[in-house]
Order: sequence, then structure tokens, then C-alpha cells
Amino acid sequence: MKLLRTLVLLAVFASLAPLAAADELTPQKRADIERLLEMTGATKVGKQMAALSTAHMIQSLRLSHPGIPQKALDVLPEEVGAVFDAHVPVFVAQIIPVYHRYFTAEEVRGMIAFYSTDLGRKAISAMPGLMSESMMIGQKWGEGLSPTIAERVRARLKKEGIEL
Repeated sequence: MKLLRTLVLLAVFASLAPLAAADELTPQKRADIERLLEMTGATKVGKQMAALSTAHMIQSLRLSHPGIPQKALDVLPEEVGAVFDAHVPVFVAQIIPVYHRYFTAEEVRGMIAFYSTDLGRKAISAMPGLMSESMMIGQKWGEGLSPTIAERVRARLKKEGIEL
């Protein structure tokens, strides 16, 4: 009986081995993910982060040092941008395993094919505005639900004998 159980377990593990090997992060899949990140503008996140960081730094410096010369503020975009640009490869190296976990090599190639089409390029160019507008709508929607949620929670807590 023990021998049978052992053989069954070995058969199960042996059948799973090809699945694990099929999902290996090969050099080709890594290169394809890098291409996809470049195509979709994900590698440009450094420039966006640098711009946001610079704006925040300038605002903070103006508040904490009201007499700061404009020349000091003018150098910030270039210096902050240089640091972010220098570290984009680190960001990409951290993102590649995430894409690897969520997408097969075939799916990555499919996305590359899609983003190479006119519609795919339009999707890439429209996505930032689409996401921004959607987030604003979602925020307003959530805020609009807040009174209803508060009332419902109060009613439930009261029903449960809990007074706040």
C-alpha cells in the first residue's frame, strides 16, 4: 500500500514538472516583457515620478525656505530626473517578475502583437487620460456612497446592540 501511494505521488509530481518548466522566465520571455514595458510606456514611470517628486520638493522648499533663490529650484528637475533615469533599470528588473507571474510567454507575445496595431497604440496613448478620469469618477462615486454606507453601518451596529 505504501509503495502504491509513493508511486501515485511520484506520478503526480512528474506530471506537474512540465507545468513548472513551461512557466520558466526564459531570456526570450524576459526580453519580450522588457519590450512590452517599453511599448506601453511603463519604463517612462521614472519621468512621471521625477516630475511629481520635483513638484513636491519645490513646494516643500518654498514653505520651509521662503527666501530660496529661484536658481536653486531650477536645478531640481534636472537632478531629480537624472537620479530617476539612472534607476529605471532597477525598477524594470523588479517589474519583470510581476509580469512573469501574471502572464505566460504566449500572452506577453499576444500583448506585443496587439500594442503593435493601430488600436493598440491608441489604447496606449489613451490609457493615462482614461485612468485619470476614471479615478476621479471613482473617487466621487465612493464619496457619494459614504453617507449611505455610514447610515447602513450605524443601523447594523444598532441592530447588533452596539452603540457608538
